[in-house]
Amino acid sequence: MQAAKTYKVIIPYSESANPRKKFKIEYTVAAVDRESALKKAEREFDSYTDYNSASWVRSIEREGIRIWKLLPDRPQTPERIDELAKRLASEDEDIVYNSLKALGELEDSSASSQIIGVFRHSNPELVALAVETLGRIGDPSNLGAIQGLYKPDAHPRIKACVVAATGKLSLPNDNVVGFLTRALQEEDARVRANAIEAVERLDLPDVTRLLLPMLNDEDNRVRANVIKALWNKESHDQLLAALKVMAIDDNPWMKASAVFVLDKVNIPGRLELLADMAADEHPKIRQNAREALFRQNGIECIPWWLETLETDDEFTKVAGKVANMGERALSTILAFNGQTEKSRKYAGMLLDLLEQQVLQSSGWISWLKTKQKRLFKNS
Repeated sequence: MQAAKTYKVIIPYSESANPRKKFKIEYTVAAVDRESALKKAEREFDSYTDYNSASWVRSIEREGIRIWKLLPDRPQTPERIDELAKRLASEDEDIVYNSLKALGELEDSSASSQIIGVFRHSNPELVALAVETLGRIGDPSNLGAIQGLYKPDAHPRIKACVVAATGKLSLPNDNVVGFLTRALQEEDARVRANAIEAVERLDLPDVTRLLLPMLNDEDNRVRANVIKALWNKESHDQLLAALKVMAIDDNPWMKASAVFVLDKVNIPGRLELLADMAADEHPKIRQNAREALFRQNGIECIPWWLETLETDDEFTKVAGKVANMGERALSTILAFNGQTEKSRKYAGMLLDLLEQQVLQSSGWISWLKTKQKRLFKNS
Protein backbone atom coordinates (compact mmCIF):
# COMPACT_ATOMS: atom_id res chain seq x y z
CA MET A 1 0.00 0.00 0.00
CA GLN A 2 1.32 3.43 -0.94
CA ALA A 3 1.89 5.92 1.84
CA ALA A 4 -0.21 9.07 1.79
CA LYS A 5 1.48 12.36 0.91
CA THR A 6 0.36 15.91 1.57
CA TYR A 7 -0.83 17.92 -1.43
CA LYS A 8 -1.95 21.48 -1.91
CA VAL A 9 -4.86 21.84 -4.33
CA ILE A 10 -6.02 25.20 -5.68
CA ILE A 11 -9.40 25.13 -7.42
CA PRO A 12 -10.45 28.24 -9.35
CA TYR A 13 -14.17 28.70 -9.84
CA SER A 14 -16.86 31.11 -10.91
CA GLU A 15 -20.31 31.84 -9.52
CA SER A 16 -23.47 32.18 -11.56
CA ALA A 17 -24.45 35.23 -9.51
CA ASN A 18 -21.35 37.07 -10.73
CA PRO A 19 -19.88 35.14 -13.71
CA ARG A 20 -17.24 37.78 -14.55
CA LYS A 21 -15.61 37.54 -11.15
CA LYS A 22 -13.14 34.72 -10.55
CA PHE A 23 -12.58 32.97 -7.25
CA LYS A 24 -10.28 30.29 -5.94
CA ILE A 25 -10.19 28.02 -2.95
CA GLU A 26 -7.27 26.09 -1.48
CA TYR A 27 -7.28 22.66 0.11
CA THR A 28 -4.56 20.70 1.87
CA VAL A 29 -5.24 16.98 1.52
CA ALA A 30 -3.51 13.68 2.22
CA ALA A 31 -3.51 11.34 -0.77
CA VAL A 32 -1.38 8.70 -2.49
CA ASP A 33 -1.08 10.67 -5.74
CA ARG A 34 -2.17 13.81 -7.60
CA GLU A 35 -5.31 12.25 -9.04
CA SER A 36 -6.52 11.11 -5.64
CA ALA A 37 -5.68 14.52 -4.17
CA LEU A 38 -7.80 16.24 -6.81
CA LYS A 39 -10.73 13.90 -6.22
CA LYS A 40 -10.58 14.58 -2.48
CA ALA A 41 -10.48 18.34 -3.02
CA GLU A 42 -13.37 18.20 -5.48
CA ARG A 43 -15.45 16.23 -2.99
CA GLU A 44 -14.87 18.93 -0.39
CA PHE A 45 -15.74 21.59 -2.95
CA ASP A 46 -18.95 19.77 -3.95
CA SER A 47 -19.94 19.04 -0.35
CA TYR A 48 -19.77 22.75 0.47
CA THR A 49 -21.87 23.55 -2.59
CA ASP A 50 -24.45 20.93 -1.60
CA TYR A 51 -24.53 22.25 1.97
CA ASN A 52 -24.96 25.87 0.93
CA SER A 53 -28.57 26.61 0.02
CA ALA A 54 -27.88 29.70 -2.10
CA SER A 55 -29.58 29.90 -5.48
CA TRP A 56 -26.32 30.59 -7.34
CA VAL A 57 -24.10 27.82 -8.71
CA ARG A 58 -20.34 27.47 -8.36
CA SER A 59 -18.52 26.05 -11.39
CA ILE A 60 -14.92 24.80 -11.38
CA GLU A 61 -12.55 26.35 -13.92
CA ARG A 62 -10.63 23.14 -14.58
CA GLU A 63 -7.91 24.58 -16.77
CA GLY A 64 -6.64 26.63 -13.85
CA ILE A 65 -6.42 23.86 -11.22
CA ARG A 66 -3.02 23.59 -9.50
CA ILE A 67 -1.87 20.56 -7.53
CA TRP A 68 1.53 20.01 -5.98
CA LYS A 69 3.10 18.01 -3.19
CA LEU A 70 4.06 19.92 -0.06
CA LEU A 71 7.69 19.22 0.80
CA PRO A 72 10.18 20.86 3.16
CA ASP A 73 12.87 22.90 1.40
CA ARG A 74 10.79 23.02 -1.80
CA PRO A 75 8.61 25.79 -3.23
CA GLN A 76 5.30 26.10 -1.38
CA THR A 77 3.44 28.50 -3.69
CA PRO A 78 2.50 28.55 -7.38
CA GLU A 79 4.68 31.62 -7.91
CA ARG A 80 7.77 29.89 -6.52
CA ILE A 81 7.10 26.74 -8.54
CA ASP A 82 6.74 28.84 -11.69
CA GLU A 83 10.09 30.46 -10.95
CA LEU A 84 11.63 27.01 -10.61
CA ALA A 85 10.17 25.92 -13.96
CA LYS A 86 11.69 28.96 -15.67
CA ARG A 87 15.14 27.75 -14.63
CA LEU A 88 14.79 24.90 -17.12
CA ALA A 89 15.75 27.38 -19.84
CA SER A 90 19.18 27.88 -18.24
CA GLU A 91 22.31 27.03 -20.20
CA ASP A 92 23.82 25.56 -17.03
CA GLU A 93 23.15 21.82 -17.13
CA ASP A 94 23.42 21.49 -13.36
CA ILE A 95 20.64 24.03 -12.90
CA VAL A 96 18.45 22.19 -15.41
CA TYR A 97 19.17 18.85 -13.73
CA ASN A 98 18.40 20.08 -10.21
CA SER A 99 15.26 21.88 -11.37
CA LEU A 100 13.94 18.75 -13.07
CA LYS A 101 14.56 16.72 -9.94
CA ALA A 102 12.70 19.26 -7.80
CA LEU A 103 9.77 19.50 -10.21
CA GLY A 104 9.46 15.73 -10.27
CA GLU A 105 9.22 15.70 -6.49
CA LEU A 106 6.59 18.45 -6.49
CA GLU A 107 4.41 16.74 -9.15
CA ASP A 108 2.93 20.01 -10.42
CA SER A 109 1.75 19.44 -14.00
CA SER A 110 1.62 23.18 -14.70
CA ALA A 111 5.36 22.95 -15.44
CA SER A 112 4.80 20.36 -18.19
CA SER A 113 5.34 22.69 -21.15
CA GLN A 114 8.69 23.90 -19.79
CA ILE A 115 9.72 20.30 -19.08
CA ILE A 116 8.78 19.26 -22.60
CA GLY A 117 10.98 22.11 -23.80
CA VAL A 118 13.97 20.21 -22.37
CA PHE A 119 13.31 17.50 -24.99
CA ARG A 120 15.29 19.71 -27.40
CA HIS A 121 18.40 19.65 -25.19
CA SER A 122 21.60 18.24 -26.69
CA ASN A 123 22.37 16.18 -23.57
CA PRO A 124 20.41 12.88 -23.81
CA GLU A 125 20.67 12.36 -20.04
CA LEU A 126 18.76 15.59 -19.42
CA VAL A 127 16.17 14.64 -22.04
CA ALA A 128 15.75 11.27 -20.32
CA LEU A 129 15.39 12.97 -16.95
CA ALA A 130 12.74 15.30 -18.39
CA VAL A 131 10.75 12.25 -19.55
CA GLU A 132 11.21 10.62 -16.16
CA THR A 133 10.01 13.81 -14.48
CA LEU A 134 6.81 13.88 -16.52
CA GLY A 135 6.25 10.24 -15.59
CA ARG A 136 6.55 11.14 -11.91
CA ILE A 137 4.16 14.08 -12.29
CA GLY A 138 1.59 11.68 -13.68
CA ASP A 139 -0.41 13.83 -16.12
CA PRO A 140 -1.68 11.52 -18.93
CA SER A 141 -2.00 14.45 -21.35
CA ASN A 142 1.80 14.43 -21.70
CA LEU A 143 1.93 10.89 -23.10
CA GLY A 144 1.78 11.92 -26.77
CA ALA A 145 4.71 14.31 -26.48
CA ILE A 146 6.73 11.70 -24.60
CA GLN A 147 6.12 8.91 -27.11
CA GLY A 148 7.13 11.27 -29.90
CA LEU A 149 10.71 10.86 -28.67
CA TYR A 150 10.71 7.11 -29.28
CA LYS A 151 12.51 6.89 -32.60
CA PRO A 152 14.84 4.16 -33.95
CA ASP A 153 17.94 6.32 -33.50
CA ALA A 154 16.97 7.69 -30.06
CA HIS A 155 19.44 7.23 -27.21
CA PRO A 156 18.69 3.97 -25.31
CA ARG A 157 18.40 5.88 -22.04
CA ILE A 158 15.69 8.08 -23.55
CA LYS A 159 13.87 5.05 -24.93
CA ALA A 160 13.96 3.35 -21.54
CA CYS A 161 12.47 6.41 -19.83
CA VAL A 162 9.79 6.79 -22.52
CA VAL A 163 8.72 3.17 -21.97
CA ALA A 164 8.64 3.61 -18.18
CA ALA A 165 6.58 6.80 -18.49
CA THR A 166 4.18 5.03 -20.85
CA GLY A 167 3.46 2.48 -18.15
CA LYS A 168 2.69 5.26 -15.67
CA LEU A 169 0.65 7.61 -17.88
CA SER A 170 -1.38 5.32 -20.15
CA LEU A 171 -5.13 5.28 -19.62
CA PRO A 172 -7.25 2.13 -20.05
CA ASN A 173 -8.41 3.18 -23.54
CA ASP A 174 -4.90 3.99 -24.82
CA ASN A 175 -3.68 1.50 -27.41
CA VAL A 176 -0.13 0.83 -26.28
CA VAL A 177 0.16 -2.91 -26.92
CA GLY A 178 1.94 -2.47 -30.25
CA PHE A 179 4.29 0.13 -28.82
CA LEU A 180 5.28 -2.02 -25.83
CA THR A 181 5.61 -5.13 -27.99
CA ARG A 182 8.25 -3.32 -30.05
CA ALA A 183 9.97 -2.18 -26.88
CA LEU A 184 10.17 -5.79 -25.65
CA GLN A 185 12.31 -6.57 -28.68
CA GLU A 186 14.77 -3.70 -28.25
CA GLU A 187 18.48 -4.45 -28.09
CA ASP A 188 19.00 -2.41 -24.92
CA ALA A 189 18.22 -4.41 -21.78
CA ARG A 190 16.96 -1.36 -19.87
CA VAL A 191 14.29 -0.81 -22.50
CA ARG A 192 13.19 -4.45 -22.39
CA ALA A 193 13.09 -4.50 -18.59
CA ASN A 194 11.05 -1.28 -18.43
CA ALA A 195 8.66 -2.63 -21.07
CA ILE A 196 7.99 -5.69 -18.92
CA GLU A 197 7.22 -3.46 -15.93
CA ALA A 198 4.87 -1.38 -18.09
CA VAL A 199 3.06 -4.50 -19.36
CA GLU A 200 2.64 -5.67 -15.75
CA ARG A 201 1.50 -2.26 -14.49
CA LEU A 202 -1.10 -1.89 -17.25
CA ASP A 203 -2.21 -5.54 -16.97
CA LEU A 204 -2.30 -5.87 -20.75
CA PRO A 205 -4.04 -8.80 -22.47
CA ASP A 206 -1.89 -11.73 -23.64
CA VAL A 207 0.70 -10.86 -21.00
CA THR A 208 1.88 -14.49 -20.85
CA ARG A 209 2.32 -14.69 -24.62
CA LEU A 210 4.29 -11.46 -24.59
CA LEU A 211 6.57 -12.19 -21.64
CA LEU A 212 7.09 -15.93 -21.20
CA PRO A 213 9.58 -16.22 -24.13
CA MET A 214 11.76 -13.66 -22.31
CA LEU A 215 12.28 -15.92 -19.30
CA ASN A 216 15.63 -16.97 -20.76
CA ASP A 217 16.77 -13.44 -21.58
CA GLU A 218 20.47 -12.83 -21.03
CA ASP A 219 19.79 -9.86 -18.76
CA ASN A 220 19.20 -10.43 -15.04
CA ARG A 221 16.69 -7.59 -14.59
CA VAL A 222 14.64 -8.74 -17.58
CA ARG A 223 14.36 -12.26 -16.17
CA ALA A 224 13.42 -10.96 -12.73
CA ASN A 225 10.72 -8.70 -14.12
CA VAL A 226 9.25 -11.57 -16.15
CA ILE A 227 8.97 -13.79 -13.06
CA LYS A 228 7.45 -10.96 -11.03
CA ALA A 229 4.96 -10.03 -13.78
CA LEU A 230 3.81 -13.60 -14.49
CA TRP A 231 3.75 -15.06 -10.99
CA ASN A 232 0.00 -14.57 -10.55
CA LYS A 233 -0.81 -15.42 -14.19
CA GLU A 234 1.30 -18.44 -15.15
CA SER A 235 2.18 -21.90 -13.86
CA HIS A 236 4.65 -21.50 -11.02
CA ASP A 237 6.82 -24.50 -11.88
CA GLN A 238 8.63 -22.90 -14.82
CA LEU A 239 9.01 -19.56 -13.05
CA LEU A 240 10.29 -21.11 -9.83
CA ALA A 241 12.80 -23.22 -11.72
CA ALA A 242 14.10 -20.10 -13.49
CA LEU A 243 14.35 -18.24 -10.20
CA LYS A 244 16.35 -21.02 -8.55
CA VAL A 245 18.78 -21.00 -11.48
CA MET A 246 19.26 -17.26 -10.96
CA ALA A 247 19.80 -17.74 -7.22
CA ILE A 248 22.81 -20.02 -7.77
CA ASP A 249 24.23 -18.28 -10.84
CA ASP A 250 27.91 -17.33 -10.76
CA ASN A 251 26.95 -13.85 -11.92
CA PRO A 252 26.28 -11.74 -8.78
CA TRP A 253 23.86 -9.56 -10.76
CA MET A 254 21.70 -12.62 -11.42
CA LYS A 255 21.71 -13.39 -7.70
CA ALA A 256 20.86 -9.78 -6.86
CA SER A 257 17.84 -9.92 -9.16
CA ALA A 258 16.76 -13.20 -7.58
CA VAL A 259 16.80 -11.45 -4.19
CA PHE A 260 14.70 -8.64 -5.69
CA VAL A 261 12.03 -11.12 -6.81
CA LEU A 262 12.03 -12.96 -3.49
CA ASP A 263 11.61 -9.64 -1.70
CA LYS A 264 8.62 -8.61 -3.82
CA VAL A 265 6.71 -11.82 -4.58
CA ASN A 266 5.22 -14.33 -2.15
CA ILE A 267 6.98 -17.35 -3.61
CA PRO A 268 6.82 -20.70 -1.75
CA GLY A 269 10.07 -21.31 0.06
CA ARG A 270 11.23 -17.73 -0.30
CA LEU A 271 12.23 -17.41 3.35
CA GLU A 272 14.52 -20.41 3.04
CA LEU A 273 16.00 -19.08 -0.20
CA LEU A 274 16.60 -15.65 1.31
CA ALA A 275 18.18 -17.22 4.39
CA ASP A 276 20.51 -19.26 2.18
CA MET A 277 21.50 -16.18 0.18
CA ALA A 278 22.00 -14.23 3.41
CA ALA A 279 25.13 -16.36 3.85
CA ASP A 280 26.42 -15.79 0.30
CA GLU A 281 30.13 -15.09 -0.05
CA HIS A 282 29.49 -11.96 -2.11
CA PRO A 283 29.06 -9.07 0.39
CA LYS A 284 26.44 -7.20 -1.65
CA ILE A 285 24.31 -10.29 -2.22
CA ARG A 286 24.59 -11.17 1.46
CA GLN A 287 23.56 -7.66 2.51
CA ASN A 288 20.63 -7.47 0.06
CA ALA A 289 19.33 -10.88 1.10
CA ARG A 290 19.55 -10.06 4.79
CA GLU A 291 17.74 -6.76 4.34
CA ALA A 292 15.06 -8.47 2.25
CA LEU A 293 14.59 -11.21 4.83
CA PHE A 294 14.19 -8.70 7.65
CA ARG A 295 11.64 -6.76 5.56
CA GLN A 296 9.29 -9.73 5.44
CA ASN A 297 6.35 -9.96 7.81
CA GLY A 298 4.54 -12.80 9.51
CA ILE A 299 5.00 -15.20 12.40
CA GLU A 300 6.48 -17.79 10.04
CA CYS A 301 9.48 -15.47 9.57
CA ILE A 302 10.58 -15.64 13.21
CA PRO A 303 12.70 -18.85 13.05
CA TRP A 304 14.44 -17.64 9.88
CA TRP A 305 15.12 -14.25 11.43
CA LEU A 306 16.57 -15.80 14.56
CA GLU A 307 18.94 -18.09 12.66
CA THR A 308 20.09 -15.19 10.47
CA LEU A 309 20.54 -12.42 13.07
CA GLU A 310 24.13 -11.30 13.55
CA THR A 311 24.01 -7.82 15.08
CA ASP A 312 22.00 -5.93 17.69
CA ASP A 313 20.89 -3.47 14.99
CA GLU A 314 19.32 -6.33 13.05
CA PHE A 315 17.74 -7.58 16.25
CA THR A 316 16.16 -4.17 16.80
CA LYS A 317 14.43 -4.40 13.41
CA VAL A 318 13.08 -7.84 14.20
CA ALA A 319 12.10 -6.96 17.76
CA GLY A 320 9.82 -4.18 16.52
CA LYS A 321 7.97 -6.60 14.26
CA VAL A 322 7.65 -9.23 16.99
CA ALA A 323 6.39 -6.61 19.45
CA ASN A 324 3.62 -5.76 16.98
CA MET A 325 2.68 -9.45 16.77
CA GLY A 326 2.38 -9.56 20.55
CA GLU A 327 1.37 -12.78 22.31
CA ARG A 328 0.65 -14.44 18.94
CA ALA A 329 4.41 -14.81 18.49
CA LEU A 330 4.95 -16.47 21.86
CA SER A 331 4.31 -20.10 20.89
CA THR A 332 6.54 -19.83 17.82
CA ILE A 333 9.47 -18.51 19.84
CA LEU A 334 8.92 -21.06 22.62
CA ALA A 335 9.03 -23.84 20.01
CA PHE A 336 12.24 -22.51 18.49
CA ASN A 337 15.32 -24.68 18.95
CA GLY A 338 18.18 -22.60 17.66
CA GLN A 339 21.11 -24.17 15.85
CA THR A 340 23.57 -21.68 17.35
CA GLU A 341 24.14 -20.11 20.73
CA LYS A 342 23.61 -16.67 19.17
CA SER A 343 20.19 -17.58 17.75
CA ARG A 344 19.13 -19.00 21.14
CA LYS A 345 20.33 -15.82 22.85
CA TYR A 346 18.23 -13.65 20.53
CA ALA A 347 15.21 -15.93 21.06
CA GLY A 348 15.59 -15.38 24.81
CA MET A 349 15.74 -11.61 24.26
CA LEU A 350 12.50 -11.76 22.28
CA LEU A 351 10.85 -13.73 25.08
CA ASP A 352 12.02 -11.10 27.57
CA LEU A 353 10.44 -8.45 25.36
CA LEU A 354 7.13 -10.29 25.12
CA GLU A 355 7.03 -10.95 28.85
CA GLN A 356 7.40 -7.26 29.60
CA GLN A 357 4.73 -6.46 27.01
CA VAL A 358 2.30 -8.91 28.61
CA LEU A 359 3.02 -7.46 32.06
CA GLN A 360 2.29 -3.91 30.91
CA SER A 361 -0.80 -4.73 28.88
CA SER A 362 -2.46 -7.57 30.83
CA GLY A 363 -1.06 -7.49 34.34
CA TRP A 364 1.06 -9.76 36.50
CA ILE A 365 -1.24 -12.81 36.36
CA SER A 366 -0.92 -13.01 32.57
CA TRP A 367 2.78 -12.32 32.93
CA LEU A 368 3.10 -15.22 35.36
CA LYS A 369 1.33 -17.58 32.95
CA THR A 370 3.71 -16.50 30.20
CA LYS A 371 6.68 -17.05 32.49
CA GLN A 372 5.43 -20.52 33.39
CA LYS A 373 5.22 -21.48 29.72
CA ARG A 374 8.82 -20.41 29.27
CA LEU A 375 10.02 -22.25 32.39
CA PHE A 376 8.12 -25.38 31.39
CA LYS A 377 9.76 -25.26 27.95
CA ASN A 378 13.24 -25.06 29.51
CA SER A 379 12.63 -27.76 32.10
